Amino acid sequence: MGQAVEAVAAEEGHAVVARFDSSNPLLDARGPEALAGAEVVVDFSLPAVVLDHLHRYCFWGVDAVVGTTGWYDDLERVRGWVEEGQNGLLYAPNFSLGVAILVRALRGALPLLDKLPAYDAWVHETHHTGKVDSPSGTARLLGDELVRGLARKERLETETVHGHIAPEALHVTSTRAGAVFGEHTVGFDSAVDQLRFTHVAKDRRSFAYGAVKAAEWVRGRSGLFTLDDLLDGSGDRVIGSSDH
Repeated sequence: MGQAVEAVAAEEGHAVVARFDSSNPLLDARGPEALAGAEVVVDFSLPAVVLDHLHRYCFWGVDAVVGTTGWYDDLERVRGWVEEGQNGLLYAPNFSLGVAILVRALRGALPLLDKLPAYDAWVHETHHTGKVDSPSGTARLLGDELVRGLARKERLETETVHGHIAPEALHVTSTRAGAVFGEHTVGFDSAVDQLRFTHVAKDRRSFAYGAVKAAEWVRGRSGLFTLDDLLDGSGDRVIGSSDH
């Protein structure tokens, strides 16, 4: 992802002034000067280190775009850091703008489907064999949207089930195979027909492009943001006022 972001950033007229990876970890940096004056950091690291990264970005007062998942249980703690740092931080489990639009489409359809209990909902995702989490953060995001939008669904069922699945559980399943960049499908099945909302990532550039657009948008803003804010074109906010 770092290489894909760098390539797209160059195409969009931006310069990458610092790079960090496992051979040059950010946590070894002694201060903000290691960022070489960067205006925005783009972070696709690992859950084991991302919270420490976020604390540094906020402490250093640098704006950041974060595609790493696995830290959302600490969202309120990070919000406090953002308030102290007065920086902008935009996070998303998936930076494909197509996925963000898919979420918007679901939000438009769910009020209608909530009135049609004959349609049972489900989520399935497929990724390459090297992906470290299952189900993906995006699948959980889509599942959470369905649970919020459908009164008949109360929770996600993400584990393998060898028996009956409770009707109030939303089944979220995964496949790991080959080199698939990412496919996510939200389905609604009835006895007579089926609806499917599907997003297929063709290349890592789809995520890199979204991350670069997010970096352009978050630069100079103050607060904790998501791709919803970018799509809405929201302006500056009072720190901590985002409800995402």
